[in-house]
Amino acid sequence: MNKAKKIIIIVLSCVVVLGGIYFALRTLKQKNQNSKTAGVYAVSDIGYDASDMWDNSTLSGNVTVNSEQKVYVGKTQSVSEIKVTEGQSVKAGDVLLVYDTTANDLQLELQRSELELSRVSIIDAQRELEKLKATTPLEDIPTTEAPATPVATGSDAPQPDPDTDPDADTPPTREELKNQIAQKEQEIKTMQTQYEIAQVKLQMEEMQNATGEVLANFDGVVKSVITADEAASSGDPILVVSAADGYLVESQIGELAMSTVKLGDTVSMYCYDTGMNYEGKITEISTFPADGYSNYSSKVETYYPIKIALTDASDVSQNMYMEITLNSGSEDTSGGFYLSKAFMKQEGSNYYVMKDVDGRLKKTYIKVGNKTSGDAVLILGGLTMQDYIAFPYLDEAVEGVKTVQKSTDDLYN
Repeated sequence: MNKAKKIIIIVLSCVVVLGGIYFALRTLKQKNQNSKTAGVYAVSDIGYDASDMWDNSTLSGNVTVNSEQKVYVGKTQSVSEIKVTEGQSVKAGDVLLVYDTTANDLQLELQRSELELSRVSIIDAQRELEKLKATTPLEDIPTTEAPATPVATGSDAPQPDPDTDPDADTPPTREELKNQIAQKEQEIKTMQTQYEIAQVKLQMEEMQNATGEVLANFDGVVKSVITADEAASSGDPILVVSAADGYLVESQIGELAMSTVKLGDTVSMYCYDTGMNYEGKITEISTFPADGYSNYSSKVETYYPIKIALTDASDVSQNMYMEITLNSGSEDTSGGFYLSKAFMKQEGSNYYVMKDVDGRLKKTYIKVGNKTSGDAVLILGGLTMQDYIAFPYLDEAVEGVKTVQKSTDDLYN
């Protein structure tokens, strides 16, 4: 037998052996599949019709303030005229109210006098600092030894020299002088800061007192106006202006619905306090989860804060409650139903279930929608409420395994 024939025989022998192994493994696998069973459950028992399910396209939130201008009346101020009314739109720079400037003239004059006294005090402190800097420390003062002289008594006794009087102030040491200079410099710095603040405050009050006008800081709407007497007695602002985007609605959205919304999406809202409907736009979606929040206590899900700018906030106020509908979740749900994600697996961007087909499990891809409710996802195709599916995370939940219909009670046993 030549070498070529030997090689052919060896190859054929290997093919026969491998084929036998494959056949044996296939038979064993089929035998194992025939011996195993997987429990399947009616979708109608574990799913929920879309018309009966509360979904995450509906949220709730409260109105909060983004930017407000509040105008108060001081004890020494008197209002001459209020230029705006509640609900009026204003532009930045519009006159909101006018003070009676005559009542403030005396107060301004007192402030000018106090400011001048502060300036003089700073000058005096600076002179004291220069004097300290010119002081010779005790260690640098030269000492001389006087010659011995007879002690004189009576009128012949010498009178004490004022310059060498033991009761005179002892010059500070070098360390004491250093500390005194540092303290004086800090004192002057504090006095100068206070002087500058008082100067700016006086300038602002002088400018306001020149016309007596209080101007709007931004475009907005006058939210409230009360009388000067009411403001003085209650301590409330005499008027409040909200910026055009000054009122927001703060809410939170579940992680399963995060992919259905984006910045700029419109929402519809209903306020129980006013009985009115409102429109808004999503202006912020946080990437950090909120602490200890759940829209529905029966669902375990992470929620993320969102902010919605009100298109028209003329008759809302802080802390009002809003029911929010996400317009982005307006897909057709007819014929659909919700199913917990626990009964499906994800493969890339696709989802599939292990469905009972003719008594055996089959991997079946399903069509999911955007809407969610807690941990449930909207199913729009590939599965019906009449089908049976297995819990896909069990070892026996593989294609080809025989199925056994079970009750949902078995899931918890």
